[in-house]
Amino acid sequence: MSGVRQNSNAADEPFGVEQGSSVGGPVGLTENEKLMACLSYASQLILPAVLPIILLLTEEYKRSPFVRHHAVHSLALLAATIIYELAMVGVFALASAVVACLACVVWLLFLVPVGAFIYYAVVALKGRSPEVPYLTKFLKDSNWL
Repeated sequence: MSGVRQNSNAADEPFGVEQGSSVGGPVGLTENEKLMACLSYASQLILPAVLPIILLLTEEYKRSPFVRHHAVHSLALLAATIIYELAMVGVFALASAVVACLACVVWLLFLVPVGAFIYYAVVALKGRSPEVPYLTKFLKDSNWL
């Protein structure tokens, strides 16, 4: 029985993770906060701006810096998406006018923001607050975060 060893710490566990620890996210986040942060991005694909505004106005979520951070980010990402989509209308019109068969491929550029919203929703569900390129710095400089 001397060859059997008890696992006594996280380093001995598979992947070095303790049971019940929150990996990759701030300590103290509830599953509800993570879900609301995730939905603030995912809801932009169905009903833009409604859920993040509700989260910013609701007392329970106003007190959560994590939910507030993601709600503000999702609204700013929505504004950036509107600007991007307007630019893509011009690119699509120009590409269609020059070579008609380009319209069959260029329309896929309209779907790029969908990928961004899904990515940030998954990141928020994991309990992380990533830096959105250029946008996070702008929001911090403007004192919105």
